[in-house]
Amino acid sequence: MGAKALGERAGIDYLLIAGAAALWGSVGVFLRWINLPGGEHFVVFIRSMISVGFLAAVIAGSGRMEDFRLGGHPLLLLASGALLTLHWVLFLKALNNLPIGDAEFITYLAPVLVALLAPLVLKERLEKVTLLALALALVGMGLISLTGREMSTGSPAAGTAYALASAVSYALLLFILKFLREDTPALTVTFYQTAVNAAILLPFCAFRDFKVTAEGWASLFVLGLVHTGLAGLVYVFAVRRVKAQHVGIIAYLEPASAMFYGLLFLGESLGWQDLAGGALIIAAGAMVIRRAWSSG
Repeated sequence: MGAKALGERAGIDYLLIAGAAALWGSVGVFLRWINLPGGEHFVVFIRSMISVGFLAAVIAGSGRMEDFRLGGHPLLLLASGALLTLHWVLFLKALNNLPIGDAEFITYLAPVLVALLAPLVLKERLEKVTLLALALALVGMGLISLTGREMSTGSPAAGTAYALASAVSYALLLFILKFLREDTPALTVTFYQTAVNAAILLPFCAFRDFKVTAEGWASLFVLGLVHTGLAGLVYVFAVRRVKAQHVGIIAYLEPASAMFYGLLFLGESLGWQDLAGGALIIAAGAMVIRRAWSSG
């Protein structure tokens, strides 16, 4: 395969990561529609159960029964599922206790950790384009967080703690995922991670009455099938050939897209800080994608 073809293949994987990140920006909107403060673990449980069913059907329907095997690193795979459970619950709690912009900004300090640690953990060379794109993305997130569009009724102190812990767990997950994808199929990783999510949270959700409206159940179904099952599979599939430091930068498209979803579906207003911040984040993502497409 020539350099041009390799560059195009890598560029497609970068675009898949970007698409997943942009889709995940709508999680905050669905969380508002579910309207279950304090029940974040139930949201994660239901979306995981739906995802497990979807992924099991994909594996069985495609005849890839070998993907039900745990692979060469079973303990690490199961541990990554437990860590993902923690990350999701912490992030949703941050969203319910802070303005969306603030929760996203603190959580997305994770790419800074990834960029700084990738040369040590994964032996990736820290690229100049990474530093420039990371600076643009951080400035962009800072501008977005200044707006403070929607104040939550929760605790700012608790929300900040949740967001910081979510950032650390996000960085750890990315490093573990990069290692697992060296020899473990994407379907296997995604299936067992969400299966572990459901298993861990089952005791906290069984035989309890969570007041969820019809709109809330519809939102849970979309989160489980599209955001967790489908987008999660795409992300895990593509992350193998995308540098960890670049994944973190592209992930900033999630909070950037979140403000536009808030405008479209929640009636939140956008100020000049939002528009300028979003433009900087998009520019940062475009820089690393262009780099991958042209490098080969």
